[in-house]
Amino acid sequence: MDNRLIIFVALVLAAVVSKLFSPRIYAIAKPLPLLFILALAFLKPVFPPSLWLAAVLCGLAGDIWLLSARGFIPGLLSFLLGHIFYIFAFERQLPTQGNNLITVFAVASISALAFFYLAQHLFRARNRMFILPIFFYIGVTALLLLSALKNPLFSYAALGAVLFAASDFLLAFNKFIRPTLYVQAAVSLTYYAAQWLLAVHFSL
Repeated sequence: MDNRLIIFVALVLAAVVSKLFSPRIYAIAKPLPLLFILALAFLKPVFPPSLWLAAVLCGLAGDIWLLSARGFIPGLLSFLLGHIFYIFAFERQLPTQGNNLITVFAVASISALAFFYLAQHLFRARNRMFILPIFFYIGVTALLLLSALKNPLFSYAALGAVLFAASDFLLAFNKFIRPTLYVQAAVSLTYYAAQWLLAVHFSL
């Protein structure tokens, strides 16, 4: 296994374990995986792609915001902006290539199901203020998936985007529906895996 990946996995495990058992250590461990990715990118002789770099920096900002309960909305906006940078990065790579109808239908259907599932729980819990932001967030995530799925299905780009979408849904599930340690761990694992795969695709 690549030594870089071994170090990254160790940093991810440290972040996940500290998230579950030591909030103080987690505040330090949480940004380390993305900082490691950025360090690897800047160690290369070629400057990393600017759109990818902006997306990762937005992810890092979102990580820091989400350390506080009051930082959920700014964190959400940071990740949303990061998704938009990822979309532009993918579109710059494959500007003329489109998605087939099956891919569009699958992404639209899954996104709609995710939204209505979350929206009904928010409505019942009287958290209606979050329904519109989540609608826009899921819409942007759908565009991210469509942009990434211009690449082959099992490419780093496609797998990274799918894991990112899964992490976003699990984060919302944990925040609004049923918070558990298992879901919290799954949020982190899918998120860090997504960032690594997208980093490999764009820069590493």
